[in-house]
Amino acid sequence: MARFDHILDGKPRALKEYVLDQVAEELAKDLRSFPPPIEEWLDESLHERYRPVLARVSPPEHETVRVACELARRELLRDYELIDRFCRSPEFPRLAPNELEQQTVHFITRYLVDSALAFQEFAKGKFNRAELVTLVEKVEERLLRGHRLRL
Repeated sequence: MARFDHILDGKPRALKEYVLDQVAEELAKDLRSFPPPIEEWLDESLHERYRPVLARVSPPEHETVRVACELARRELLRDYELIDRFCRSPEFPRLAPNELEQQTVHFITRYLVDSALAFQEFAKGKFNRAELVTLVEKVEERLLRGHRLRL
C-alpha cells in the first residue's frame, strides 16, 4: 500500500532516535556523577591502571570531557591514525595538562566506546556504527552544550 509507505519508512528512524536519546541520557548521567558505575572489570590490569581516575575527589575538567568525547567519536569512526597523531601532538597535553587528566581522557573514551558497543550488542545489531557515533554525539551535547572538540 503505497499510501502508507512514508509512515513505515519514518517510524523506525524516530524510534531509533528515541532509543539513542534515552541511552545518551543514561550515559551522560553516569558521567555527571563521576566515576560512572562499572559492572565488572574484564581486565584487572585496566582496573589497576584507572584506580587513580576512579579515586578522583573532583569531577573531570571540562576540557578532559571534551577530548574524551571526541576521541570516543573518532574511535567509533575508526580514525585510529588521527587519534594517534592527536595524542602525540602538543595539543593533547595542552588540553589534558597532567597525568590524572590524561588518564581520565582515556578512561572516559574507553567507557563511552565500550558502552556504545555493549548497547549495540544488547540491541542485537539493530544499531550500526554510524548510529553509535550519533549516540556519542548525543552524550556530548548533554555534557558539553555545544562546546565540542573536533579534530
